[in-house]
Amino acid sequence: MVNYQYIYLIWSGIFFSIWLGLYLWRKDVRKEMLMISILFGFAGILSEIVYVQDWWKPLTITGTLIGIEDFLIGFFIGGVAAVIYEEIYKKKILIKRKSRFTNQNFLSLIILFGILFLGSFYIIGISSFYSSGIAFTISTFVILLKRGDLIINSVISGFLILIIGSLAYFFLQIIQPGFIEEFWYLEDVWYANLFLGIPVAEYIWFFLAGAFIGPIYEYWKEGKLINVKS
Repeated sequence: MVNYQYIYLIWSGIFFSIWLGLYLWRKDVRKEMLMISILFGFAGILSEIVYVQDWWKPLTITGTLIGIEDFLIGFFIGGVAAVIYEEIYKKKILIKRKSRFTNQNFLSLIILFGILFLGSFYIIGISSFYSSGIAFTISTFVILLKRGDLIINSVISGFLILIIGSLAYFFLQIIQPGFIEEFWYLEDVWYANLFLGIPVAEYIWFFLAGAFIGPIYEYWKEGKLINVKS
């Protein structure tokens, strides 16, 4: 078995291997991957400040409440979620023109997400699970309301990240069976119940995160996904 202190880093490494494979295989999506990865790397650190209060308490290699793993996992999940649909379905992004409102709309979306997430948790006082669920759902709805052509991208990205995330947890359970009980606050709430050994909240989070991140670059750059010529 592996020391608990390395489980979070190994989890990051699983997503890193997928991220690296996509980065090396698809030169045309490297810019997209890097931009979204950096964004969600920092988002991973900020969100962890909230999550450690009532969701989970993973051990870091530095022994600190917030660790380098928080940036890494956000970085790699963000990059994978941004382009996994494009790779599986052989799509590429076509940006015809750049509107002067492009960055403004994207910035507004990020601010909206932050207000919904932090406001729900700190002001309304609901759990971080519900706070993130509200932020992901409403922000994704804003994207899809304006860009109906990205609905399939969003839904499939959500399911693909759900599958990848679940398989990663199953692997971690093999090398360290007790890490779920060690890291998570398994309180008497429905989303903390275990399904196949994993808290229900994790399945929901992976889907919602994938559904939000999957189409975000296309929304940001006003790009259209087209088929890659074989």
